[in-house]
Amino acid sequence: MFNKPLQQPVGVAAGSIATIRIPAEEFTLVGIKLALGGTTFDKTKIDRVRVKVGPRVIWDLTYAQLNAVNNYKNGADSSKYLMLDWTERTQAIFPVKEVGGLDLMTLLPIGEVFVEIYINATAVAPTISGVGYFEQRQGNPWVLKYLAFPFAQASAGKFTLPISLRGALLKRVWLFYTGTNYTATTNGNASRVEVKKNGLVMFDQSDLDNRFDQAQFKKVPQANVFVVDFIVDDNHDAHVATIRNTQSGQVYDSFEFNTFLTDVGGGTINAVVEVLDVPTNL
Repeated sequence: MFNKPLQQPVGVAAGSIATIRIPAEEFTLVGIKLALGGTTFDKTKIDRVRVKVGPRVIWDLTYAQLNAVNNYKNGADSSKYLMLDWTERTQAIFPVKEVGGLDLMTLLPIGEVFVEIYINATAVAPTISGVGYFEQRQGNPWVLKYLAFPFAQASAGKFTLPISLRGALLKRVWLFYTGTNYTATTNGNASRVEVKKNGLVMFDQSDLDNRFDQAQFKKVPQANVFVVDFIVDDNHDAHVATIRNTQSGQVYDSFEFNTFLTDVGGGTINAVVEVLDVPTNL
């Protein structure tokens, strides 16, 4: 891996959207480090980060969501830096750990890569500089995506989330929920998640059990987040296929993501799927 400065972002101002263009080169982009400065500006004053390939949005995360993702994966945490990471740092097998990186020349027929940084209006004289981390070309059309499927419910109970996968390779489902947070000995409002594939249960854990497994494998559970992590042990073969071959051709698998809310008033769940997918699918 090597790194080099990215183009200077345009539109860096309080209440604006700063944009970094990543021109096509004979490399695969595997990470971006945003260094933040100014009179009053740190990563808490970034409202949202979006990554696009041409017109296609492949990342759409609030700052709080992106920070929770990085911290869950045990990344470095500094108020003056924000990391966008397309790799599985702790996966031992190379180059599998970097599948999902953006092969810039392969993606060029769809468009160049752009990063949009939504700056909060309370920032004062913000500055942003970006450093890109690159590898040799993968020739891989798949990219890592973070895509949101929001859901709101006004009562406690079991609810099926409106998630569509359309053949993408599933790594994790991040459930950012409102309401009661967990404690060391109790479940949070999202107290249990059950996942079914073609009618068969493939994941069913309480919040407490799930967090124990994550800590066992050196992940860091985050407040008000339930992570359904199919590669929690860093086994790349545990990615979940969502399409299958039949005598009639390829068919999308059927999934149920059932979430159990315990707060009387229900709550809001912002479900974010982390998948490997071609840019033009989901």
